[in-house]
Amino acid sequence: MGLAVRVDHRAIHRLIGNACVTAALIVAVLSATLLAGCSRAPQDTPPAGPYRIIELFDGDSFNLKAANGATVRVRIAGIDAPEKKQPYSVKAKESLEALLSSGDITLDPIKRDRFDRWVANVVIEPKAIDVGLAQIERGYAWFFIRYKDDLSESRQRLYAGAEREARRQRIGLWAGISASQRNPELAPEEPWRFRERTKKQ
Repeated sequence: MGLAVRVDHRAIHRLIGNACVTAALIVAVLSATLLAGCSRAPQDTPPAGPYRIIELFDGDSFNLKAANGATVRVRIAGIDAPEKKQPYSVKAKESLEALLSSGDITLDPIKRDRFDRWVANVVIEPKAIDVGLAQIERGYAWFFIRYKDDLSESRQRLYAGAEREARRQRIGLWAGISASQRNPELAPEEPWRFRERTKKQ
């Protein structure tokens, strides 16, 4: 004797409909979560200018205020200026302030460093002043050879040549080469060596 089975098609349709709604809700929640995560991801470029100087730390790093009010932390690419406890650090900082104040600041960002600063080529318009190069030419920074790959090959050559010329003319901190005969503490010491040496003390 056969067993008759009655299929409630309306109930099945309701179950399928509920399952579809549940799946759609899950997808919506996952999408919202992913979008929220993306919105919190770090920007690949700094906020746009015009920029205003809000703080200088030394001859190669400073903070700017962007057009949207955000703070932009900057480390000039390819140079290393004297640390605060080194000779000529104050003059290097003053030189940087004068350069940044001489026109409109533009940034060509390269990467972020471990201090969450933008490592960037910094140019002052309208005269297209390369701030890193100018600091080297004035004798207030070294060409930072360790990070030379952050620069184009043409910039590397310019920076290396500018350092040789500043050293030859005893400009800026390179005057310490002669002055060190009277006071050895004025002898130029690369900032990266100074940091390594003082860290060990």
